[in-house]
Amino acid sequence: MTLSDLLIEHSAPTLAGIKCASLISLARLDSKESLPGKELREKGLSFMAIRTMKGKPLLLVYREKELMKALEDAKAKEILKQLGYDTSSLKASLNHLLERFLEESCPHEVGLFLGYPAEDVEGFIRDGGKNPMLSGLWKVYSSADRAIKLFSMYGRCRDIYRTMYRNGTSIARLCVSA
Repeated sequence: MTLSDLLIEHSAPTLAGIKCASLISLARLDSKESLPGKELREKGLSFMAIRTMKGKPLLLVYREKELMKALEDAKAKEILKQLGYDTSSLKASLNHLLERFLEESCPHEVGLFLGYPAEDVEGFIRDGGKNPMLSGLWKVYSSADRAIKLFSMYGRCRDIYRTMYRNGTSIARLCVSA
C-alpha cells in the first residue's frame, strides 16, 4: 500500500477534522512516496514518527489544537499524570508517549492521544482489556451509544474519503483546513 492509501484507510476522520488523531502502522508500506507535507501542515495536520520497542514503524497523524483539547480533559489529564506524563505541554506529552512506545509495544494510554473517551481508556487499563460492553474501533467501557455513533461516523467518513480518493481527489484536497 502507498502512504496515501494508508492515510485514507486509517486517518480519514483526522483528515476531515472530526477526530484529533490517528495512528498508522507503516509495516505494510510498499513505496517511498512522500506526503504533500507542507500543504497538509498548512491545513493543520502534524505528523510524528514512532518506533515501538519491537521496531515497528508507526505514524501519528494529528491536529495539534484538537489533540491539546482532548488531553486537557480532566480525566485524561489524571490518567496521564498517574502514568508519569508531564501534561504542561503537548510537546512534553508527545515526547513521553514516544518513550512509552519504547517500553511497551502499544501503551494503553495512546487511546487518549487518539481521542478515545477517557472513561474507556481508564476501563481498558483497569480491566486489562477484558469484558468491554462493546468492541469496535476501541473497547468501550462507558457509553455504548456514544461509541456506536462515533464508530458509524468514522466509518462513513472513511468510505466517503476512499471513494473520493479513488475518483482522483488528492490527499491535500481531502484534508480540511483547521
